[in-house]
Amino acid sequence: MTVREPLRLRKAFLAGAVALALTGTGAAIAWSATGTPMPTPDTPSAAAPDTGSGKDTDPAKDKAAHARPLHSESVVKEADGTYRTVLSQRGRVDAVSSTAITVKSEDGYSQTYAVTAGTRITVIPAPAADGSPATGDDGKRLKPTDGTSADLATGDAVLVAGVKDGGTATAQRIVKGAGDGPGMGLGQGRGKGHGQGHGKGAGQSQGQGQGHGPKA
Repeated sequence: MTVREPLRLRKAFLAGAVALALTGTGAAIAWSATGTPMPTPDTPSAAAPDTGSGKDTDPAKDKAAHARPLHSESVVKEADGTYRTVLSQRGRVDAVSSTAITVKSEDGYSQTYAVTAGTRITVIPAPAADGSPATGDDGKRLKPTDGTSADLATGDAVLVAGVKDGGTATAQRIVKGAGDGPGMGLGQGRGKGHGQGHGKGAGQSQGQGQGHGPKA
């Protein structure tokens, strides 16, 4: 009995751990065990009772509409140990020239960016009248194209990614026509993606079997 009882306790504990792992609570416990703070998602408001009105309550659509960043400013550490202030903004063109662009977000925030030879401008084709992606005469979906400041006009929906040095903001990337979807959509990941896995995996088994079978 002194041997079986601990085994039963261990089995019960493992069963409970598995059950927790399949719930949000288990995920929180597993995350906290790593010593890394758990990301805090946006807290949804209390669900309203179903009134039978037939309104669309698709959670995915609600989440997409909620998670819509307008503008941000953050400091990043570069590989050489220096720091850089990076900017991102969603809004509409308030003014534009060959050397500068002013973007105003729907909350009233406005920022002017310098446009330089290094600024990349991308134009996303306007969607069809029914909201579907634009297509060419061959029926294929039109792809984004490279553009210039001449393709930008007051009122255009844009996304801007840039850097700030002192009081000067410089646009590194401007995307026209991407201002209405969720997420910034700027693809600013700086990972080189070289897959530097260090596993040797070179088939180094030496095949040194000593064959101890009976002698002939």
